[in-house]
Amino acid sequence: MLKKCLLLTVSGLSLLACQKTDEENDVAPAAVVAAFNAEFSLHYQQAARLPAATQPELTVEVTDLDYFFCPKDVLCCFVTSFVAPTLSVTDAQGRVQQVKLTANASREYTPAWIDTTSVKANGQRYVLYYTKWNTGSRREQAGKKDVSVTLRVTKAAAN
Repeated sequence: MLKKCLLLTVSGLSLLACQKTDEENDVAPAAVVAAFNAEFSLHYQQAARLPAATQPELTVEVTDLDYFFCPKDVLCCFVTSFVAPTLSVTDAQGRVQQVKLTANASREYTPAWIDTTSVKANGQRYVLYYTKWNTGSRREQAGKKDVSVTLRVTKAAAN
């Protein structure tokens, strides 16, 4: 009995180790160049450099995603579908801030939903807008790499 239990435990741990190794070997998507006041979409571990690829004023990267997708054929879910990204915002001097955006409801139910937050970098305020998320056609089996979030960054007016 002890041998069976030990064998099952070792087998389970080896499966978990394989899954972790697969995630570690995933390559991050290439960074994109985005403009201020314009929407751009990012996937997990992807960065946007604003407003230029070389010497960007700000770099915004999706460092983590919390999400849940209600199955397509379920009539009533107790939890609505959501995506809550964590962003890493780096200024021109290399200072990094972590920003956790709130979990938004499914796009089908609240298409006008927008979340905003502000960060101070480079001696001024920037406003980050989180407008929507998308999984493409893989919603049922979507993983972190399949989810994209649409953002917009503006420079706040000086006081």
